Parts: sequence; structure tokens; C-alpha cells
Amino acid sequence: MVFARNSAAERHLTEQFRRHSICRRYLAIVHGQVAEHTITSRLVRNRGDGLRGSTSEPEVGKAAITHVRPLELLGDYTLVECRLETGRTHQIRIHLAEAGHPLCGEQLYNKPLGGVRAADRSGAPRLALAAVELEFTHPHTGKRMRFKSSLPQDLAQFLRRLRKRQKEG
Repeated sequence: MVFARNSAAERHLTEQFRRHSICRRYLAIVHGQVAEHTITSRLVRNRGDGLRGSTSEPEVGKAAITHVRPLELLGDYTLVECRLETGRTHQIRIHLAEAGHPLCGEQLYNKPLGGVRAADRSGAPRLALAAVELEFTHPHTGKRMRFKSSLPQDLAQFLRRLRKRQKEG
């Protein structure tokens, strides 16, 4: 999360978001085996059942682009890196679920429109998604700023359990 301390800084940061020059990287643990790909859709507030989702109507909703890269296959799960080109509410959760790979611990976007809720037997302590990197240009100095963080302890422990389960076969 980044905050502007004055209106000039806010304008500068807003412009970086508009130009998609701010780097936001997330780690997620998802169901299934995921290949590297980019997901592009138009997100709407209500896909027809009260939940956010994608639409096929070209003039409706807002453009959303998520770059997905697998980092580690873990049997029935994959640790993935997601880079946001846009930043819409629940974008990663929606994109991965609609691609057939809901996040472990997902309780909202694990049911396709008109479909059946997907079972989650992963044992995730919560939604398996964490922001791990934010990079932007400082509005005053022009210096590129990068902030990184590790997976939170509960998700790191969950990942270790999945790795152990994978080794035990």
C-alpha cells in the first residue's frame, strides 16, 4: 500500500498507476497445475449472482490484466507469481478462479456462475494470497523505490506442509 503526502505526489502516483508503471507482485497457492500465461478480461461488479466477475461484453466493465507464472508444482497445487498490470478489486482471485485454478482457501470465487462450488481440501489456513513486492518511482526524488516482503508465517507454514506432502507422495 502506498500513500501520497500531498496533492502533487498523489497526481504523480495516480499517473504511474494509469501508465501501469507500478510493479505489484503477489504470490498465491492455487488448485491444479498452472502454465505461464496472461489473463485479460473485463471485470464487472455483478456477474449475475451478486459476485464480481468477467464479462464478454466489450463495452462493459473495466479492463483487467494479470500475468501468471508458475514457480513450483506441488502435486495438485501450484505456487504462482501474479503480476498486476491493472489493479481491480479481487482481480487475482477472479482471474485464477475463472481460469479453473481457484486460490487455496477461497470461499467466495470458487463457484462458476450457475455452477457448483469447488471443494477445497488443501488445508489452507486462509486465502493463500500475499502481496510480496511493490515498486514505483518516488514522486519527489524520481528514485525507483522497491519494497519486498516474505510470505506471512501462516502461508509459509502451509507451503511447507504442501512440499512435505509432495515429497511423501
